[in-house]
Amino acid sequence: MEQRAIGLGLRGRVHFDSFLPRAELWRRLPNFDAFVFTTRGREAFGLVLIEAQAHGLPVAYSDLPGVREILGSSGFPYTPANPRSLAMALDEMGRNFHRRRALTEAALHNARRYDITTTGRQLRELTLRVISDRDEGSLVSAVPR
Repeated sequence: MEQRAIGLGLRGRVHFDSFLPRAELWRRLPNFDAFVFTTRGREAFGLVLIEAQAHGLPVAYSDLPGVREILGSSGFPYTPANPRSLAMALDEMGRNFHRRRALTEAALHNARRYDITTTGRQLRELTLRVISDRDEGSLVSAVPR
């Protein structure tokens, strides 16, 4: 993808980064116009997606279970491992100002669902349910409802 971006004359306008330490990521996010999450495999949660949304970034994401449940309509899905689908998603995000603005608003709203207080409380409740069910000899009801 990097070579393709260079071939299209986008050097300096498109950046490809692998893993970044959290402090560096948070320092860079406000400078981005959008966030693209590429993965071919399952993703249990994708905290980086919520971090990008908390900065008001519209997110294009690999349409996979886990990611889909976290972002849903607050992001722009594309077919994983399909460059054409990703290109179409990015083109739509770049071309359609109103859609991009709606995604920005949806991103901020979605990120608020995962604030640390709420997430911590939900994790505590789940942990207590698992411990309680374990003590009762059953883990079946430990699945979040």
